[in-house]
Amino acid sequence: MHKHLATFSRFDCAMATLAEQKPWLLDADSGASQQGTYARVPGVEDDTTFEWESLGEPLFIFSYTAMVVGRQCMALSLLALQVFSPGVQKMLQQHNTNSYLMNCDEEAVGFAQTCICETTKAFVRCFAPVSIIVALVVAAQLILCQRLFYIMLRCGVLVDFKNLSPFKDPLFWWVLLNGVCAMSHFVFHMLVVQQMHIGKDNLQKVIDSLKQDSFFFGLPSIVYVLFLYLSYDVEWLLLPLSKFWESDPEWAQKTSFEMAFVTERAACKTVLQDATCIQDVADAIALQSLDRGVELQRADSLTTNNAARPTRNAFVPEARQQKAKQAHISRRQVVSVPAQTPRNYFVERAWISRLLSDSQLVAQDRKCRTFYFAWVIWMCLTSFMCLAAVAAVILQLKNDIEDIIAGHGEEYICVAIVGTNVLAMIVVACYYVGDLVFP
Repeated sequence: MHKHLATFSRFDCAMATLAEQKPWLLDADSGASQQGTYARVPGVEDDTTFEWESLGEPLFIFSYTAMVVGRQCMALSLLALQVFSPGVQKMLQQHNTNSYLMNCDEEAVGFAQTCICETTKAFVRCFAPVSIIVALVVAAQLILCQRLFYIMLRCGVLVDFKNLSPFKDPLFWWVLLNGVCAMSHFVFHMLVVQQMHIGKDNLQKVIDSLKQDSFFFGLPSIVYVLFLYLSYDVEWLLLPLSKFWESDPEWAQKTSFEMAFVTERAACKTVLQDATCIQDVADAIALQSLDRGVELQRADSLTTNNAARPTRNAFVPEARQQKAKQAHISRRQVVSVPAQTPRNYFVERAWISRLLSDSQLVAQDRKCRTFYFAWVIWMCLTSFMCLAAVAAVILQLKNDIEDIIAGHGEEYICVAIVGTNVLAMIVVACYYVGDLVFP
């Protein structure tokens, strides 16, 4: 009898210590003692919202992106006003030049100089509208990457986005070409002015004016190109590892143990089958990427050196695989990779829009529906900005064609360059809307 009492005393002490250290394991409200199961661990199995999750909410993502891109587009719009409106240029810079751009008069400067003048002038006019469209395309991809990263991380899937090199993106080279050729217009103008027979005092005034023009155009252009270059690295915007553990180490430890690792190469072909919540999206990405990762690894091993170790594109712990498969089977969803293959996109990360805009997912999940509505509003506003940029260049093209009809043959070069940029802008804007709104 005394032995039994001593045993129960030690048991009571142990339970009291456990209640002090981990009270959630003995939560009376959970009914654990009645049902013989443990209570839910806070943050692990409930709907706790962590502080870092706010970084993936639509309000934060869209407001932050609007602030960054808005500053760039305001500076570019100011450049466009200076180029297309000499009156605005005079008001902003407070000097009395007849034109912001060089007067390409063949009788004054010669035929060869006129051709160079018209060529570089065309790029000056196209740089700001082209840059606005490219900035919006890059910003949209940043929004999608941030949203997918945080909602997948909460569901136990770590998506590894590949670092896109801006020098492998034709849109970046398009902006760079327009920017370099545009800056050369002001340099060429200064060289021509120095060769013209004008008074020394007037020469100095003109050169000072041109330097000011090139400063007002060149400095914002260089800053914009630098920010555009940095925008291709999406990972610097994502959550640091320390913040992931800071909110709830218990949840972070359990989630990390079952975390699925998926590269963008493996995840981009994911096809949703009757997904009704974000967890379904995470399970689909994990399971389908696991099969596709094996195929990619096999293909990489054939194309790389045998001594080199092929990059692993997906890793899903066995426990996570079983849990996801059981969840899919219980919902009567397809577990294996679907036969259909998603179409290819011009916009690199439009596949994220395809997943997050799934009609059944948007209809069933409140959080996905909120993001989708915000995304549609963002796309409507930015599409209008693209339309305004294209319209500005089309109006300039119309004026150049009228000059040719009036007998200014040197405008042919300008029409060719501006017309090519207009066609490219229309194509990119159509892909921007088609890939991201109707993926």
